[in-house]
Amino acid sequence: MDMNKILTVAVMVVVAMAASVQAQVCAYIIDGSGTATNIRAGAGGKVVATVPNNGDEGYVVTLKSVKDGWWRIEPEIDVYGDNERLIELSGSNTGYWVHQSVLELGIVGDPTNSLRSKPSRKSKVVKIPDSCELSFRPIELSGKWLKVKSVDGKVTGWLHSDRICFNPLTTCP
Repeated sequence: MDMNKILTVAVMVVVAMAASVQAQVCAYIIDGSGTATNIRAGAGGKVVATVPNNGDEGYVVTLKSVKDGWWRIEPEIDVYGDNERLIELSGSNTGYWVHQSVLELGIVGDPTNSLRSKPSRKSKVVKIPDSCELSFRPIELSGKWLKVKSVDGKVTGWLHSDRICFNPLTTCP
């Protein structure tokens, strides 16, 4: 095998490994409007689906990317509750998008050392005040890290994907 082929294979392996580094990051839909949540064909685009807002079920989405406060999600929504199921979205060639204002997540276990100032376990710990709401909205994604802001707006920091609680019906241990 010549050197060019070896380098080509090596580059392909590195690219494949880099693609697998992106963690699966989930959040749940919680829409305080009292109406169904719109799923759109683009950031602020045409409504292609809706998710009911009945309070008896929880809807979990997988976050792919963010643009101007709009999250592109996987085309499957996990439904938790008495009638657990998978909703498969269809009807969009441009992906499925929801606004960050209807997405929330929590922190697994003790939140004391979970939030960081940068997307690194070696970065400074962000202190969470006792009075702070422990529900967060996703803001930005960087590899296995998610930048979040508390729902009450008091705290912003980076949360590793292994510390994210995305179960809308219970707190995570």
